[in-house]
Amino acid sequence: MKNLKISYSAYELKFKKPFVTSKSEISKKKGFLIKISDSSFSGMGECAPFPEFGSETIERADEKLKDLNIKLNLNPNNFKENLQNSFKKLENFPSLKHGIEQALLNLICNKTNISLNELLNVSSNSEILVNAVVGFLPPAESVKVCSDLLKEGFKTIKIKVGRDKFEDDIKVIKKIRDKLGNDFKIRIDANGKWNLKNAILILNSLEKYNIEYVEQPVNSIQGFIKLKKETKIPLAADESIRTLADAEKFIDKKAADVLIIKPMMLGGLLPTLKIIELCEKNKMDVVITSSFESSLGRSFAIFAASIVKNKNAHGLGTAKYFIKDIYPDPYPIKNGKIILK
Repeated sequence: MKNLKISYSAYELKFKKPFVTSKSEISKKKGFLIKISDSSFSGMGECAPFPEFGSETIERADEKLKDLNIKLNLNPNNFKENLQNSFKKLENFPSLKHGIEQALLNLICNKTNISLNELLNVSSNSEILVNAVVGFLPPAESVKVCSDLLKEGFKTIKIKVGRDKFEDDIKVIKKIRDKLGNDFKIRIDANGKWNLKNAILILNSLEKYNIEYVEQPVNSIQGFIKLKKETKIPLAADESIRTLADAEKFIDKKAADVLIIKPMMLGGLLPTLKIIELCEKNKMDVVITSSFESSLGRSFAIFAASIVKNKNAHGLGTAKYFIKDIYPDPYPIKNGKIILK
């Protein structure tokens, strides 16, 4: 086992304009770039905490990083067991675990001169469909933004819902469909804002607008199970899936139709791959989304999306919200797709 050197630096990404959801108004994102080195090679990873959506705070991640020591056998033949042993102290630090895992996997790949696909024994699709996202905007402005996104080539648009007056959510969706038609997919995201009674009422009102699925309409698995019996709109779980055990419960209970997986909130790529495998075995759809991290952390979300077999659009189009990213985006979105070389 080798003692590895860990260094890290803080960053801040500023948004071009605030992004508003039912939970918060986001105008900047803070995180850490983590570098792990042995004597000759190094790997980079990103820790981008998002406590509003289920991670540790940036202060707790910083405190943990200050006294974190990693020992690792860099042999790629048993790296998963080695990583699990290294992560025992990070179970309550999913974003930090993501950053450490990413740095270590990149270190192993750099040192052994093999690709991440080879290391993990997975194959990637040549292209990834991407959904666009529209935050809280008035109906007319929502239509304008959606129209522009359709012209850019997006075929799937996620609309944030969960306004204080749920009638306003319905007005936005109705206006978009009335003005722009049905030749594209709309998925909506309530971020757990609704109680069961309101969720039933709203979704019954929205069934005629051809909604692909509703993301996190309620907060509990019991709420999902009850709601599934009351609406024809498919249900997707996001904030409810923060561990492998959470995913297993939703799959076992058939509580949702889709699992939304954020590698940064889940603790890295390895647990994400396990959930993808479980979903595919149980014929449940999975969608990968980023968490407003930089291009470094987003690269692992893109990698995860690339191995998903279904043809759903994934939530990876967050780079455009930043005034300036830390690194140039290696995976630009064109015509609603990411093309992998």
